[in-house]
Amino acid sequence: MIGFLTSCSDNDKTEKPKEKSTAEIRLEKQTQDVKNCVRTLGNGVYKDKSLSWKLDSCNATN
Repeated sequence: MIGFLTSCSDNDKTEKPKEKSTAEIRLEKQTQDVKNCVRTLGNGVYKDKSLSWKLDSCNATN
């Protein structure tokens, strides 16, 4: 006897996209220089700091 198992989640393709945080939206509006700064801070000793903190530290605009 052969059986087939199907997952209910495979049949439900209506997953909602993840909503962006205010910090993520703010990052999208920044210049490439600010984005590079945020990326650099994310790789260093400040990697555990929040995105908002990194944006503020890189003098990002609102």
